[in-house]
Amino acid sequence: MKRIASLLLIIAAISISASGALKGKVIYVNPGHGGWTANDRPIATINHEVMDTLGFFETKTNLWKGLELRRRLEKAGARVVMSRTRNGYVTAGQKNATALDRPETYCDENGQQQLTTLQTIAMNVDSVNPDYFISLHSNATGGDDGKLCNYLVLVYRGETGNDYAKGSIARAEQAYPIIWDNPLTVWTSSSPEKPFITGDLTWMGATPPGNPNALGYKGYLGVLKHRVPCFLAEGSFHSYQPERQRLLNRDYCRFEALRFYHAINAWFGGKPDKEGHIVGTVKSATEHFEHPLYKYVKDSDDQWLPINGAMVYLVNRDGVKVRGYHTDGEYNGFFSFYDVKPGKYTVMVEKPGYESITMPVVVKGNEITCVKPRMNKK
Repeated sequence: MKRIASLLLIIAAISISASGALKGKVIYVNPGHGGWTANDRPIATINHEVMDTLGFFETKTNLWKGLELRRRLEKAGARVVMSRTRNGYVTAGQKNATALDRPETYCDENGQQQLTTLQTIAMNVDSVNPDYFISLHSNATGGDDGKLCNYLVLVYRGETGNDYAKGSIARAEQAYPIIWDNPLTVWTSSSPEKPFITGDLTWMGATPPGNPNALGYKGYLGVLKHRVPCFLAEGSFHSYQPERQRLLNRDYCRFEALRFYHAINAWFGGKPDKEGHIVGTVKSATEHFEHPLYKYVKDSDDQWLPINGAMVYLVNRDGVKVRGYHTDGEYNGFFSFYDVKPGKYTVMVEKPGYESITMPVVVKGNEITCVKPRMNKK
């Protein structure tokens, strides 16, 4: 009898361990950049001039992704270490520092040190020695803005096919199809079948083995020069103008963070989430959108006018509006309903001057449902 009881306890322990696979794991999240300087990727958008902090700064969108990723990981039981939790912190002596900036040795009210120097972050990662490291960024073509280029890039330390921190390639290959699964953007190249996963030395055209940092680790990208298996995620191209308009919406950045979370949770064999999610874009069915800061891929979904100020409702089977979302004024039409109980729903969209529309939606646990309402003018 005691043997049977012991066996049941072992089975129960295995079950608990499998269902809470992230519990006790240490995940290091690095939201790239950190300040409000010209080096933090400020770019003009339709409503905002360059250097307007209400407009696009990669430092801001990276942090939005990082904070949402931390929230979900901690909810699953992981311990999350972040290099920074604020925007506006720069290194001491930075010429472009403002009165609101602080040196990176400054800690916030929770004791969170704000790290922005790449070598400092790498040294911190090496001392923490987490179970997983990810650096969050978005990419740019360089040169002229508005090039029709938008794809997912995952970069690890080393040469393509030779990760200097062993295990980095495996993590990137597992994560790529999950992160890539975004039907709301326009990918111009790459796919789960042809992923863009590369070593930093190969990608940057450097000569192996690369210059070692103070810790003795070789490579190209400073934030990756540590012993932990890791990758840097260029989640999309902010130089593709319609994508930049989407990145102005914090909930769109949460959508990317959700996919990062799904990838990390799956890597550790975590239990699937019971709730599901709905994301979408509201656009005109007939009106094209032309603007000097909105160059789009021909014949793609980005040709249609994003509807600002539309009201989107999530309606349950009893006809009750259980959620509501007001699309912003940044010409992206994005809306979201996160953490929704599985079941059948209706998405209802209203906007003065347009015909209201409804779309049936089925929410499944641990899945993201994408819908694209298209509105006709009255």
